[in-house]
Amino acid sequence: MDFRVMPRRYGPTVYLAPAGELDLESRFALDELYIGADEATVVACDMRHLTFMDVTGPNGLIAFVDRLDCRGIRFYAYNWQPQPYRLLDLVDALSPPTGAKGTRGGPTALLRRPLRGSTVHHG
Repeated sequence: MDFRVMPRRYGPTVYLAPAGELDLESRFALDELYIGADEATVVACDMRHLTFMDVTGPNGLIAFVDRLDCRGIRFYAYNWQPQPYRLLDLVDALSPPTGAKGTRGGPTALLRRPLRGSTVHHG
């Protein structure tokens, strides 16, 4: 299945709904996705239609979220499917501990920030 992302904007929030398989061939689609830094403050990403992710997928997602974070745009993901979420667990498990006391934040921490329970203020 091809990978595609369907963005929708509601005020300062951009909703993304990636669908299909995020793999080596499709991960660069995230590089081309434009999120207006002047208008957007939050990106909410519904992962329910992301059916598969290979080992290159988390790198593409992490780079995308890092770019948003550098521009002050908060990223939230929800409705993860089992296979992509297990891959995030594996990536974190294989990463060396971070922090002064060897605590594990994990490279996928920004991908796991839940929308539920977060406080988002639209000024």
